[in-house]
Amino acid sequence: MIPAKIFIDEFGNAHLDLSKKGTFSHFIYTSVIIKENDTNKARKILKEICSNYKLGDDLKSKNIKKKNFKKRKEILLEFIEKLNFVVDVMVVDKSKLSGDGLKIKRTFYKYFQSLFVEKYNNIYESYSINADKVGEEFKNELQDYVRKKSISRDLFNPDRNFEIFDDKDEKLIQIADFISGCLGKVFCTSHFDKQYIELFNLLHARTSISYFPFESYITKEIENKPELDRQIMMMNYQLIERFFDSSKSEKSKEKARLLEYLRFQSELNPNRLVSTKELLIYLNNFFPNIKNERIRTLIRDLRYEGLFIVSHSGKPGYKLATKYSDVSEHFNHFLKYVVPMLQKVKILNQTLSQNSFNDINPIEKDPHMQKLKELVAGI
Repeated sequence: MIPAKIFIDEFGNAHLDLSKKGTFSHFIYTSVIIKENDTNKARKILKEICSNYKLGDDLKSKNIKKKNFKKRKEILLEFIEKLNFVVDVMVVDKSKLSGDGLKIKRTFYKYFQSLFVEKYNNIYESYSINADKVGEEFKNELQDYVRKKSISRDLFNPDRNFEIFDDKDEKLIQIADFISGCLGKVFCTSHFDKQYIELFNLLHARTSISYFPFESYITKEIENKPELDRQIMMMNYQLIERFFDSSKSEKSKEKARLLEYLRFQSELNPNRLVSTKELLIYLNNFFPNIKNERIRTLIRDLRYEGLFIVSHSGKPGYKLATKYSDVSEHFNHFLKYVVPMLQKVKILNQTLSQNSFNDINPIEKDPHMQKLKELVAGI
C-alpha cells in the first residue's frame, strides 16, 4: 500500500468559557493527506502559489482576509486542480464538553489530538503524520503522548510516525492551515460565514467529517420544528449515532462514508436530494472501484437496518428524513410500484382460477403464497 503523508492543523482554540465575546464555539482539526511520493510536487505547488499570489515565503490562512475571499477561492482551486489530496475533519462542539479535565489546555490537546489520529491505523498501513505545534511549552509532551496512545506499530506495520513541527520548518502543514481556514467558517457556528459554503462545495467530494460528540450543530434547530417533524429528525439522528457507536461502521466503511456524507449534506440543506452521481464522486475518493450499483445496494442495506434514507417520486437522489412529509412521500413513492404489482398478481390469479375451475389457484392453495394472499386481500 502507498504510504500516506498526513498534515494536521486546527481552527479554534481550547478555551471552554463560551460566554466571552469572540470565543470559538467549536474546535476543528483538519488533515490534508497526500501520497508520500507526491511530497515534492506539493512543495513545488505551494512555493508557486506563494509566489504567484505575492504571499511571501509562507501561506497563512489568517493573512487572507474576508475582503480577499476571491483570492482564497482561487488559491483553493489551484490546489484542487494541481494536487491529489483528501481532507479529513473532526469537529468538536465545545458546548457539549463536560468535566474539569478538558479545561486544562494540555489535557484538551492530548485528548483530541490522539482521538483524531488514532483512526489512521485502520485506514493506512504506512503513514507519517506532521502536526502543527500549539505551543512550544508542551510540544514534546504532546508528541510523546500521542505516539504512545494512538500510533500503533507492530511487526506488520512498522512505518507509522507522528511528529509535531512549526509550520515554517515543515511548510506543507501550511496547506492544512489554509484548508482549515476554508472549512472552519462552515463548521464553527460562532464564526460562520455563509460564503465559505462555496469553498466547502469545492472540497466536499474529497472530504471526510466526524463529530465529537456525535450530535452536530444542526440539532439545535430541532426544538423549533412541529412535533412530528421533530420526532422524525431526532429518531434519525439517534439511529445514525447508534450505527457509528456500534461495530457496524468498522465492518462497513462504505456505509459509514455514505452516511457521513448524507448527514452533512442534510445539515447544509435538509431539503436537498443528493444524486447517485454525487455520491459516486465522493465515495470514489475512498473506494476507487465503487459503482452505481454498489451505492444502491448500500442504501438498500442501510434501509433494512432502519435508517431513514428517503427518495421522492419523480425526483432523483437521496436524503435523510428530516420531517414527516419526507417519510410519507417516500412511502407513496413505493406505493406507486407495490399496488400495481399486487393488482397484476390478483388479476392473473383470478384468470387462472376462473379458467381452471379453481384447479389452479396459487394464492389460495400454495402454502408458500400465504404472505402474498394477505397482501392481495388488502387492496
